[in-house]
Amino acid sequence: MILTAFYRNNLPKITNFILKNSGNEADAEDVFQDALVLTYQKLRDDDLSLECALATYVFAVSRNLWMNTLRKRRKILLNDEFLGISEDLNESILETIFVKERQFLFQKYFLKLGERCQEVLLHFFSGKSMVEISKLMGYSEGYTRKKKFECKKHLTETIAKDPIFHEL
Repeated sequence: MILTAFYRNNLPKITNFILKNSGNEADAEDVFQDALVLTYQKLRDDDLSLECALATYVFAVSRNLWMNTLRKRRKILLNDEFLGISEDLNESILETIFVKERQFLFQKYFLKLGERCQEVLLHFFSGKSMVEISKLMGYSEGYTRKKKFECKKHLTETIAKDPIFHEL
């Protein structure tokens, strides 16, 4: 009920902004839903301190998501309106979006690695020593170091080949 009312009251503002900036109604709905998900995640993680109305915050997130989409399309056509959103809030929102995109890119290519590479890197990223990892994996310490190096190198190379990586 509350979410429906929030949706009904705020989607038109976002739709209007996106329509004025090279988008369509489907884009607006997608962006608005993504903004709601990001806001929910920040609330769930207790990482949200609002210094403005929730509607203003969601609009700012939506605006930044859309601007990021336009940057990706190389079509920055702005028809920006004064919204009373501080520059600090915009920077915070943009940083959150970039962090989420980097995480998505990492996860996308991490999941394409072989099972053993994933396992070695998960142990490494969790802070385990090479000695611990070699015991867990049943490898010699030298082979574990080589395997970690190869897996990490393959992961970074595949991420670097993605065009989105260069935009982040």
